Amino acid sequence: LRIVVALPHGSYCEMRCAEASLFKRTRKDSPLIRCGNGQWNATSTPSCQPTQAYKEELSLMPHPQSHTTSCLETPESLGQVVISPNSIIHFDCLWQRQDGNPSLDVDSYAQTKAQSVGPSPLRQRGWKYRLSIYYAKESDDGIFTCTTPKGHSNEVHVRVRNIQCPAIDSLDRNRVMAVEGNKMHSQARFACMEGFNLIGPEEITCTASGSWSETPPYCEVIQCPPLNLEDNHLRVEAHNRSYGSRVMFSCPTGYRLVGSPVIICLKNQTWSDSPPFCEAIECEPPLAPNNGRVLDTGRYLTGDFLQFTCNAGFVIVGESITVCNDQGEWTFPPPICKPACEFPGEPAHGHVVPTKFHYDIGEMVTVECLHGFRVLGAPRLRCTSTGHWSSPLAHCRPIIYQS
Repeated sequence: LRIVVALPHGSYCEMRCAEASLFKRTRKDSPLIRCGNGQWNATSTPSCQPTQAYKEELSLMPHPQSHTTSCLETPESLGQVVISPNSIIHFDCLWQRQDGNPSLDVDSYAQTKAQSVGPSPLRQRGWKYRLSIYYAKESDDGIFTCTTPKGHSNEVHVRVRNIQCPAIDSLDRNRVMAVEGNKMHSQARFACMEGFNLIGPEEITCTASGSWSETPPYCEVIQCPPLNLEDNHLRVEAHNRSYGSRVMFSCPTGYRLVGSPVIICLKNQTWSDSPPFCEAIECEPPLAPNNGRVLDTGRYLTGDFLQFTCNAGFVIVGESITVCNDQGEWTFPPPICKPACEFPGEPAHGHVVPTKFHYDIGEMVTVECLHGFRVLGAPRLRCTSTGHWSSPLAHCRPIIYQS
């Protein structure tokens, strides 16, 4: 007896040989095959070969040169099939015509109406006989038996049941469902809104037991792991770990950001980049000017300042104090130490003209004495290229009048 059933996606079919004592399968893999997207997952079906017992009886009694395919839609024992109301099912009784015609018996209420609105009449088509039930009803329950002219028989128990699975809740607003219904063989497919992961199966099927093949899945928000932020100077804005969230970083004055200022939580639950860190901004130690030196040495951070000075006989041209700014640069370049003469001082009871802190090379000063005093020494001094005055500072001596 062969049953032809239109099976939905996800159904399983088990292959077995008729008369297990007379035939055995030739393949050692699983007898179960699965229907997926209109195709079975097996490239070929197993074949049945005669057993020794069959060979011994072969001379006594012809046997069908075929094997039986029983498609089981339920976890019932072999030889049973459960179908939903309004299903279409065909029963084929296979036999070699040269050995006679088989008979197909129906032990069911449907037998009394086989010629009317029930199953279509038994038909002979070449080498097989088919009995079909169109739009099955529960009254079509029964045992369908195929008997060979030699008295061998095989039967299948048909059960027509209006089996329904419980409705799937729709409380999860982040879950998208496509449900065909809740009758047997109905399927429900699931997906999640963007930003959520599906935890559980993508597809479940209503089984003949009235329950779904698996627990419906749920949607879990995509979250990236906590950020390991060990830098006390790093400032974090909008620290959200959900999918698509952007975390922004900055550093206080005096520090520069090393790395990406923005990282994003990706769909695969990882961050788009590693967190950045803050690095103290430093200025490079400046070179001391020729004939001068730097008074402060060491590490120069933002806001630090240093001072330049020149050796004796030299004067600073430029800024003597410079500051390390927040760009890691000095506010002023190093000055130049230019040869010069320092203020020569003033004689007692006199003064020099002009009066300055430093005098350029070649500049002249004049010594002037107060009234009643006269200059003793060179009255004019010149700043030489060595940074020294051309003569010692003159003195002011009192004028002595003779009577």
